Amino acid sequence: MTPATPTISSAPFEGLPFAYAGGYAPPCAGIHALVRDAEGHVRTRLAAALPGSPTWLHLAEGGRHLHALLEDGHELASFDVDPEDGTLTLLSRHATGGTLPVHLALDAQARHAWIAHYGDGTLRRAAIGADGALRAPERVVMPRVGVDPVADAHAHMIRHHPRWPLMLGSDLGRDLLRVWRLEGPAADPLELDGLTLPTGSGPRHFVFHPQDDGQVYLLNEQANALDWLGLDGEGRLTHRLRLSSLPEGFEGLSYASDLLVAPDGRRLFALNRLHDAIAVFDLDDQGRPSWRGETWAQGSYPRSATFSPDGRELWVCLQRSHQVCVFRLDGQELPRFDGRFIAMPGAACVVFR
Repeated sequence: MTPATPTISSAPFEGLPFAYAGGYAPPCAGIHALVRDAEGHVRTRLAAALPGSPTWLHLAEGGRHLHALLEDGHELASFDVDPEDGTLTLLSRHATGGTLPVHLALDAQARHAWIAHYGDGTLRRAAIGADGALRAPERVVMPRVGVDPVADAHAHMIRHHPRWPLMLGSDLGRDLLRVWRLEGPAADPLELDGLTLPTGSGPRHFVFHPQDDGQVYLLNEQANALDWLGLDGEGRLTHRLRLSSLPEGFEGLSYASDLLVAPDGRRLFALNRLHDAIAVFDLDDQGRPSWRGETWAQGSYPRSATFSPDGRELWVCLQRSHQVCVFRLDGQELPRFDGRFIAMPGAACVVFR
């Protein structure tokens, strides 16, 4: 089969990394660079040997620095990215202080990053040094008290609001979407009421509407459900609607994973593991979601996805198939697999330069 023509700009010369990928050990031995050969085929090559499962990657400062969370190693690492050839140079590596770090978010001023820990439910803050590297975490936010045993807390995601001085975080184990007000760089976040979800929801990933950031969409791993929420500048959340992320009549086992919103605010894409499909929701002019359909993920255990830089493709990490596959996004149609599989051991995430 003749490979589809890539929609991303061609590399200036053969072998220049256009993206980086991380995954789960032992098959994933570190951070991999995605490159194109002379015929346009995409290949991966090991760019930085790194034990401990680099399952979350974040490119910062216009792609000059790469931060990695080592989930199984309970560490974070920062790399300098050479602007010419994409070579990664290790700048720092620290223990995060918590267990199973799974998500990282930088503040708007790029002064520090907050790290969510699935293992112990803590959020830990790491300062960014003058060299662009993350330092060892020096501040911690504990699981909220008075809800369930602390042992049940599983922080899964942390994200700053794009406009208001707010930070949101999901606690999958205790069915909470937590909210904090950020009073200033020297102050601890002030926790607000947040939102308690139905028992067994398992809130995992969430996104803000790109044109109306007072609307939040939350994907629940255990309930396989999408929640549509309202948010105001005071940090108050309201529940508007819940929809299944699985097709009507499905009775098998499945765990929802990642959630993306199209840049134009017209669609949501949700991944379902074990069911191994991409669920698609349309968003109307008021932001209300409705089920559009689904398409097979072309492999096992779709853990995360990301848009190509031009927004025309969806790159999906298939953890148990050890591959990344590419889907074409054509307007109102469902995502269409374009025939490309990219070998990636234990695939967990991809970030584009």
